[in-house]
Order: sequence, then structure tokens, then C-alpha cells
Amino acid sequence: MLRTAWLAIAAVFVTIPLSTATILVAVFRSTSPLIDLIVRTWGRLLVKAAGIDLHVENVDRIDPAKRYILVANHYSYLDIPCIVAAVPQPIRFMAKVSLFKIPIFGWAIGRAGFIPIDRKDRRTAVKSFDLAADRIRKGNTIVIFPEEGRSKTREMRPFQRGAFLLALKSEKTIVPIAIDSTFDVFPVGAKRVTPGRVTIRVGTPIETAGRSLRDKGALLEEARAQVSTMLFGEAVTDRESRPSP
Repeated sequence: MLRTAWLAIAAVFVTIPLSTATILVAVFRSTSPLIDLIVRTWGRLLVKAAGIDLHVENVDRIDPAKRYILVANHYSYLDIPCIVAAVPQPIRFMAKVSLFKIPIFGWAIGRAGFIPIDRKDRRTAVKSFDLAADRIRKGNTIVIFPEEGRSKTREMRPFQRGAFLLALKSEKTIVPIAIDSTFDVFPVGAKRVTPGRVTIRVGTPIETAGRSLRDKGALLEEARAQVSTMLFGEAVTDRESRPSP
């Protein structure tokens, strides 16, 4: 419980000043590299506060000079801090719209160019992907959780196609990302944080240039198979089930 209390305290005393700093920087320039530094610092401090021993594999597959669409599995609220701490890119997330209503924090992520998405409203969801395309044009890497929510078991939920349509329309490379063990640290519904090792595994980049919208299903399956293999040692399709240990 002490670790959980410490993370809660750190989340408040880290998030408020860094969010305020983000708002102030964004007043002058919403694409400032200072914002990327603030976001990365926020992630690293929360990872440390949670007692996470963070490791990264194959990060050299990501070219610092290029921008990508990263697609990752989603187990925990701690997935976002882990990714921004581990992946050296100017990252922006597509996040549920309710986060943008949180005072200070929500204002900060809105000013910084994070993308709100309301998946219950198709019209606003389409607009969110247009905003994501704009962020890519401004030089950001976009992270999307294609499961569209945190998995309550170790089994991945089905991937949705939005991320792959965005990749095709923007002709950006897709990079599958496996987030291993945040389920053990702080899963859905948990009351306490359990410190431990978390590994971010970077998959093989999937090129989209020259491919058509008809390829979205194939891209989805290829990305999901990579994430599944990095997590479980084998590709598991949406139609297959996997017992939780």
C-alpha cells in the first residue's frame, strides 16, 4: 500500500507542475521540443514512482529522424508513462475524451497536441483521426491502442482498424509495440501497485507506402501477430482464446 500511496502522491506533485509548464510553453509554440522533454520527464518520474524496472528491446528499429504510428497492446494506466519513457520520439497519444476534462492535466495534453477521441460518436471519432493526421504532419509520432481500451485479462482484445487506416492515408510506417507485464504491476480494477519489471518490445516496422486502403485488414493482422508473438511467443488471432495464468 505504501507504494500505491507514493505513486498517487507523485502523480499529483509531478503532473500538476509539469502540466502547468506544458501549458506555458504551448502558449508560445505547441510543437516546441520542450514539450517532448516535459512529457518524457513526466513518464520517467511516474515509472520510477511505481517501482517499475523498465527495459526496452530493439529500440534501434526506430529511426530518430523518422515519424511513425505505434500500435500497442493496452493493459494498464501505466502503459502511457512506460512508452513515453522508453521510446525516444516526439510522441502524442490518442486518448479518451474524458481525460481532457481533468483540470490542468487535461488542458495541458490538449495544448500539447494530444488527440481526444470519443469512440461512441462516429462523427467526432473521424475528426480525431483528422487531428492525428495533422499532428503527424507537424512532426509527431502517434501512439494508438487498437484494442480501444484496457484488457481485463492477459488475452488481447480484438484490434480495430482506425490506426491502420490512418497509417495508410498518411503513408507512415507502423511499428508494433508490446508492453509486457504492466498487467502484473497495475491491471484494470487493481487497488494497489505491485512493483516489478516491465519490458517494452519494439517490433519490425511495417511499411505502408504504395499500399491501398484494401490492405488495412492485412496490416491489422500483421501488427497484431507481431504484438502477440512478442508477448506470448506465438501469434494468437482474435478468434482464438488464451487462458490467463
